Amino acid sequence: MTTPRFDTAPSSVRLRSRGGWALQRVLLFVAIGLVSLYLLGATGGFLFVRYVRKNETISFIDVALLRWREVRRGMAAQQFAKAKQEWDAGNYQVAFLAYNFGVNNDPDNIPGLLEAARFLQAAGSNSMALTTLEAGLARAPEDARLIERTFSLLNTVGRDKRTLELLRQRPASAFTGPNGPALRTFEVEATLNLGEVEAATKLLAQHPELVQSPRGVPVVARVLWESKQRLKAIEMLAGHVRNRPDTYEPYAQLAQWQLASEMGDDAVRTAEKAVEKFPQDLAPRILLIEAQAVRTNRGRDFNAAVESFLREYGPKPEPLLQLAALAGRRGWVDLARGLYDVGALHQPELAGFGLCYADALLRQSRFKDVLQLLAQIESQAVDGSPSFVVQLRNRQIIAAAGTGDVTAVREAARRLVGALRNDGDAVELYRRTFEKLGIADAAAELGGRTAPARVAAGAKSTGAK
Repeated sequence: MTTPRFDTAPSSVRLRSRGGWALQRVLLFVAIGLVSLYLLGATGGFLFVRYVRKNETISFIDVALLRWREVRRGMAAQQFAKAKQEWDAGNYQVAFLAYNFGVNNDPDNIPGLLEAARFLQAAGSNSMALTTLEAGLARAPEDARLIERTFSLLNTVGRDKRTLELLRQRPASAFTGPNGPALRTFEVEATLNLGEVEAATKLLAQHPELVQSPRGVPVVARVLWESKQRLKAIEMLAGHVRNRPDTYEPYAQLAQWQLASEMGDDAVRTAEKAVEKFPQDLAPRILLIEAQAVRTNRGRDFNAAVESFLREYGPKPEPLLQLAALAGRRGWVDLARGLYDVGALHQPELAGFGLCYADALLRQSRFKDVLQLLAQIESQAVDGSPSFVVQLRNRQIIAAAGTGDVTAVREAARRLVGALRNDGDAVELYRRTFEKLGIADAAAELGGRTAPARVAAGAKSTGAK
């Protein structure tokens, strides 16, 4: 007979056993739920990226393994491509947002960052472009592309002090590496831009190796020119141009120096080389017309060149505006007036032609005519952008100074400050310009100081500069 078996384990043990099994089941279900949610989330994220964002560069593994850096890079690549497409299509607001997202998602993407900065420059925001470039330079301080673009733009827009500040923050080893010549070149250039010719000359004496640098030669030549060694400067830059640099600026600078030194034939040859090197660009054609005009005192070659230019480009506004700008710089009132009349047929560009005509009148010291013309342009202008207003006020200041009207000078200077209220660097650049021109009252207004109640004696000659 089998003896019945009884469970003699205490009831508390049995309860713990059952409770442990229940906890294991709960944990199992929770784990299964979490895994399911994870897979569901990863799948949803991947499907969103692939089919909503239409980004085929991001894989499911990138999303599933939470490779956020790769995901953000993939999204940035898509944003940069979209930004370029929208820019080309003229959708600037959408392009701006796309570039902004792209830079934020992948701040180490140097080509994308440079493209974003180029867009911001084209949109007229040098300040935002510099912010973007400086942020990139802080992350990649040895990147030659960022060094070139950042410091070139800083020196171009008048932020030369910022250039020197950033250079001083770099370790000494940065100047002995492969980027050393470029950094020293920007240092000399910024110093020269600030009007410190003697200091720039001393820097150059300390770093004679810059003469061997293609990037440094034009700056070294500028130092020589500013220190009155003009023939030596021309010879150096001419040798640089013979090596056919990839940028147009050295050709233009050399031709201008040759014209200023009464070397008209040499200037024409320099301009012809520029046309040959950059056959699709307008600027070399304009330079050739200018050289021919100065050499022959606007004789037959000049007239033939202008007629050829007009036949080739016809009524297109941009080529005509560049020709009008030349007429303004050189004081050719008749040509500038004729192009201004033509500009009346292109109403959106009329203000540009008018400003060029005003420049020509300024060169001839016809200050009252300039003020009347500028008042007419301001009343008729369709374009009320800050850029247009700044150009208008600048000319009003110079013309008012030419007439000796201190009150008008100060009023136009205050309005110029208002137009530049978000760009302190531009205010400083214009302040230095008016200081050089001898318009003390305008310089004082831009510097936030009180000037004597007079216009400097040299102001009457500013229109011809």
